[in-house]
Amino acid sequence: MRIWRTGVCNERGFTLVELAMVILVLGIVTAVTMPRVSGMLDTREMQRAINVVRGATRLAQARAALTKRVYRLTFDLEKQSMSVCYLPDPSNPEECIQETGRELRPYTFPAVARLLDVIGPTGEKTVTGEASTHFHPAGLAEPSTIHLGEPNAPQMTLVIEPLSARIKVLDGYVERQAS
Repeated sequence: MRIWRTGVCNERGFTLVELAMVILVLGIVTAVTMPRVSGMLDTREMQRAINVVRGATRLAQARAALTKRVYRLTFDLEKQSMSVCYLPDPSNPEECIQETGRELRPYTFPAVARLLDVIGPTGEKTVTGEASTHFHPAGLAEPSTIHLGEPNAPQMTLVIEPLSARIKVLDGYVERQAS
């Protein structure tokens, strides 16, 4: 029986079979864990997008009440972005002024949480172009439904409630029900 002394290495090294087995085990572990890690990242991106929309609605509602102006939350389905601005003259909806605050800068949705469509207060579904929701000084908001996700992947539905301007988050693609 041979006993190795400290500091002396095995001069033979590793065999090709041993190296192949280690690479095989690493490949199996990677193949098993990568879908889970990817799914966790997608879930976090979706949750972050929902939180940004939720924060923008709360901010628009609060600013509308505080400044006595009408605020607009605009969803651009072509650019996959969202922005907040206010109307200095409610009779002229074309003129919307963006405030220069860090919390109000335009937000671009990630690929996992794409804007699929927006259903406005009249029930009209917008698939291309822009859709908007207005927040009034009295604290009221126009009811809207926003669908986020990918066409063949998990989707979420965000419903802006008119009286409280709160967002209700629903799993899946849920059509707005008539009241």
